[in-house]
Amino acid sequence: MLNIYKKYHIYRKYLIPMDKVLLLYSGGLDTSVMAKWIQKEMKKEVVTLTLNIGNSNLQKIKEKALGLGVSDAIVLDVKNEFSEKYIAKEIYADGMYEGYPLSTAIARPLMAEKAVLYAEEYGCNTIAHGSTGKGNDQVRFEVTMKALNEDINVIAPVRDWNMNRPDEIKYAKANGIDIPMGGKYSVDENIWGRSVEGSSIETVSNPLEYDVYEWVKPLEETGNGDIIDIEFKNGVPVSLNGEQYALKELVEKLNVIAGNNGIGLINHMEDRVTGIKSHEVYEVPGAMAIIQAHKMMESLTLNKSELDIKNYMDNQWSNFVYNGLWYDPVMEHINQFESSINKYVNGNIKLKLYKGNIVMQSIESENSIYNYDKISYDNSNFNQDSAKGFIDIYKNNTVYASNARKEKIKLIQ
Repeated sequence: MLNIYKKYHIYRKYLIPMDKVLLLYSGGLDTSVMAKWIQKEMKKEVVTLTLNIGNSNLQKIKEKALGLGVSDAIVLDVKNEFSEKYIAKEIYADGMYEGYPLSTAIARPLMAEKAVLYAEEYGCNTIAHGSTGKGNDQVRFEVTMKALNEDINVIAPVRDWNMNRPDEIKYAKANGIDIPMGGKYSVDENIWGRSVEGSSIETVSNPLEYDVYEWVKPLEETGNGDIIDIEFKNGVPVSLNGEQYALKELVEKLNVIAGNNGIGLINHMEDRVTGIKSHEVYEVPGAMAIIQAHKMMESLTLNKSELDIKNYMDNQWSNFVYNGLWYDPVMEHINQFESSINKYVNGNIKLKLYKGNIVMQSIESENSIYNYDKISYDNSNFNQDSAKGFIDIYKNNTVYASNARKEKIKLIQ
């Protein structure tokens, strides 16, 4: 027990004095210990903020927070806002980082934005969050919060006071804090994806254990597949199998359908903002199905130049989001580009989902650039004679340079 008190006093001198603290509260061990610690040891009033972007039991979390003595416990269901203002932008940009849809990263700017908003409303001059010093979220939270309000203080007790789990458990028991039954893994979940890390996942020489799977079925347990029909309007999916849905509901339904077909389990090595190489597992069935469908629709409705530029902008968008730079000024310009170009991404696409594969069955769009009459080998509605002249000019850049190099080599020899 003395260990955690020593850690607190070591770090206390670096902290700016605080009167009232807004705590991003999940209801788990870390943030529950923080809620009590800030009140009891730092003598500060605490207001908690809990956002439901997945499947949180808001009433239960609110009751737990109030039971810890906080002055107020704010709970908000923001799944619709998360879908319409954040997930939609990711779909526009085919948001992928190192091969997987961004799920945890895309939620952090919303959480940071709400934290600043309610800290200002409740007169809190400090925000506390539960990130560690090894991960990406500390960067995402703090850069965003400071971009929105540079004067607000931000602390991360797990990082700043070097807390570890045994210390937290001892403190929780000593202060009557309910210790939730901890799972084997560290899990972060919202409607767009589920990230899993820690425990046996950290041993990269071993295969994944089956208890990692929750949203996605292992391939050997999947059935004969499903064919789905997705309609896009201005780059956003608006219907599934002929039924209109809000984006939130459509994502939730595809999480089940795609997950049952083994779609969306990402098991990879990841490069964190902090320079650490980590082994990460993501379950993103709905996100993967939507983004792949969106990319296929883009290939039908955008020309080569548009696709080349968009691929570059998509990559930039994803890197800025992953690296916690949602409010960097350049993101305004990237988002405007993505919104503009997605005006043409309209139409229907049928996909077969089968044992982890996403296979296009058919695709159509009022903005299609595909021209059957020009491409078909069954007719002659294309002047093939023009190809010879085109090649004669097109070759010049490569051929002239290549010949010049050959002559230079001969002179040297």
